[in-house]
Amino acid sequence: MMKMIMPLIFLAFVNMSMVSNKNKWDSITFLVISLFVLLSSLSLTEGIKIISSWVTMDVMSISLIYLSFYLILMMYLSSINIFNTNNFTNLYTFMMILLLISLLLSFLASNYILFYMAFELSLIPTLFIIMGWGYQPERLQAGIYFMMYTLFASLPLLLMLLFLNSSFFSMWMWSSLVNIFMFKISGGFMMLAFIMLIMAFLVKLPMYLTHLWLPKAHLEAPVTGSMILAGVLLKLGGYGLIRVLSKIYFSLNLISGVFLSLSLVGMTLIGLVCCRLNDLKALVAYSSVAHMGLVICGLLTGMTWGMNGGLMMMISHGLGSSGLFCFVNMIYERIHSRSLFLNKGVIAIMPIFTLMMFLLCCSNISAPPSINLLSEIFLIISVYSYDKFCMILFPLGSFLGAVFTFYMFSFSQHGKFYLVVHSFLTSFFSEVHVLFLHILPINFLILKNDLFFMLFN
Repeated sequence: MMKMIMPLIFLAFVNMSMVSNKNKWDSITFLVISLFVLLSSLSLTEGIKIISSWVTMDVMSISLIYLSFYLILMMYLSSINIFNTNNFTNLYTFMMILLLISLLLSFLASNYILFYMAFELSLIPTLFIIMGWGYQPERLQAGIYFMMYTLFASLPLLLMLLFLNSSFFSMWMWSSLVNIFMFKISGGFMMLAFIMLIMAFLVKLPMYLTHLWLPKAHLEAPVTGSMILAGVLLKLGGYGLIRVLSKIYFSLNLISGVFLSLSLVGMTLIGLVCCRLNDLKALVAYSSVAHMGLVICGLLTGMTWGMNGGLMMMISHGLGSSGLFCFVNMIYERIHSRSLFLNKGVIAIMPIFTLMMFLLCCSNISAPPSINLLSEIFLIISVYSYDKFCMILFPLGSFLGAVFTFYMFSFSQHGKFYLVVHSFLTSFFSEVHVLFLHILPINFLILKNDLFFMLFN
């Protein structure tokens, strides 16, 4: 089946890379058909599926592959201005295809070294998208921040993988792993080894205190860069963290409490910071740090509730934050400002945008019927089972997330609008379509939530 589908996908990518202003909609249609043919061949209800010695799939990898394909398509639909202005469209499309290939290699790899190579490969197209199609001159500094943080954190991971030798390379080989750690790593060095193995993924998620690259990268990136950063690349850190923690589960209690506590404190502090920001894009970017703090807490508890909740939160946050970045970009293209002081009164001019913004904000605060609600319940149960004292900060961080989300909604949608731009503020069908495609799966995935429970059963 895969041999039949791969040529079809390749033809879709070739068709997409040769797109021009005349045939871009035919190309989009062809890509959508190829996407659904691919997804129809993958089943979430199967367990671990070994395709070859290099490629292995399970529920988590297939879920994130679905998310990657879906968000790449949303990126393409939200970048119509780049194609209409012919702003290096072939290079832009090539970067999106390279990014998708690196993500697929990461999620399908059954070998840690192959996963590491694909993990680093995803940096290159993301850096080009940020630096090539960003809005402000500060995008160069943002790109350097993005590269340096990720590379310096991932070098210890590579050294540790090489130190542990080939017996640690396979993600699915469980035999004699305890012996490898017990005899190859002494007690004093085991804690350092644990930090070296997980630090690259904590920076990628990102964890509080290693998050400074994220707001810079988001603020300077074009809409597609922000969508793929929040939608999939942050989830690449969570995916790698789950894969590594499954191998060193027995040493999880060494230092996991430190990172879990730091994430809880970070959620609270980020919530307080967001309550005084006046940049719409910065608000959405910092909310990603708060949500990924929830995921880190769930994963480091080492419990099934936390793992399943973390997976659901990664899927739901990828869709929700990508939709919010789309909305902010639509406002920015009209007013050329992301300031809350200028973006006011949208409800009086474009009420359909206000409705879409409200539904996205509801998913951002884990309101029903979004799948965010179920994922946050799972994460709360796992953190409560880990340590009851964590519940002092966990609800506070979640509550502050609701506070700054409604602060963002009320300030941007209500109030007196900017009179100068009243004449050309209108909504287009394609924009409403993209926002609707973000909202629809968030609210309907909860009807089929058992798809995400099979990974750790």
